[in-house]
Amino acid sequence: MPILTNKRKRNIRVITGMITGSIIYCIGVVWFLDLGRFYAGGVTGISQLFSNFLALFDIHISKSIFIALLNIPLLIIGWKGVSKRFAIMSVASVVLQVLVIAFLEMLVARGFNPFEKALLVDGEITHGTFLTLAVLGGLVTGIGSGISLRSGASTGGMDIISQYFSFKKSIPFTTFSLFVDGTIIFLSAFVGNLSTAIFTIIRLIITMLVLDKIHTIYKYMRVQIITTEKEKMRIALIQNFNHGITIYQAIGGYSGQERWVLESVVSSYEAEEYKNLALRIDKNAFITFTSIKQIYGLFHRNAIT
Repeated sequence: MPILTNKRKRNIRVITGMITGSIIYCIGVVWFLDLGRFYAGGVTGISQLFSNFLALFDIHISKSIFIALLNIPLLIIGWKGVSKRFAIMSVASVVLQVLVIAFLEMLVARGFNPFEKALLVDGEITHGTFLTLAVLGGLVTGIGSGISLRSGASTGGMDIISQYFSFKKSIPFTTFSLFVDGTIIFLSAFVGNLSTAIFTIIRLIITMLVLDKIHTIYKYMRVQIITTEKEKMRIALIQNFNHGITIYQAIGGYSGQERWVLESVVSSYEAEEYKNLALRIDKNAFITFTSIKQIYGLFHRNAIT
């Protein structure tokens, strides 16, 4: 029963985070980035490039269509190369993004953007407004992505690629992310102009800073749980997670009492679950988390959903 309860709570948290984060992210893309003609990262940014490029020839296709099409091969990779559950959650996230972006674009086409009048001067975008939109766009999209990733949800697109190469090749996600974002920035100078590329860089920096503050899913942490309930804690951690545990004895310096230290390496998004589970077993447990830069050796990398 505790295992099922823990999984159920996690599923609720993942779904809630995915919905909330995706909606906020889409608002940032349509109501801020599109208003300034800037670009998002990953699949969304590539979709913007396609949509804006075709618009130069008076062919108007919603970026939501390209988001859906570009994610199809990525979802197949996730299904075959990561896990079926991961792929299903990714599909749900992509479908939600497509629907929300299509809806927000429909509102914009009908003249509704609640931030347009507040940010534009006499309906025109000044240089100061460009900077404001780049900062706000990076902030809002970063918050949306951060909420999704903090909850352990997949946002589709680059998350699928990162999970696949992390599982199969142990190649850092940042290698692909920076390459894709760099390509988007480079091409945006041709689809738009040099100013577009410059402000997109500002948007990217803000997004990265916000993501780093909220959460970065691809980081790892060492968790130490000091407790007197060694066996209960060991069984619970093994039943609920699939990471190894190192256990050693310790003596409390103040009390002189015997304690046990359970140490494990986990993905950042799992840290909250470890803490909650440990405190349910021993409310007096002492828990610490330490960031880890590199891991060498056998480590099971879980899909983020």
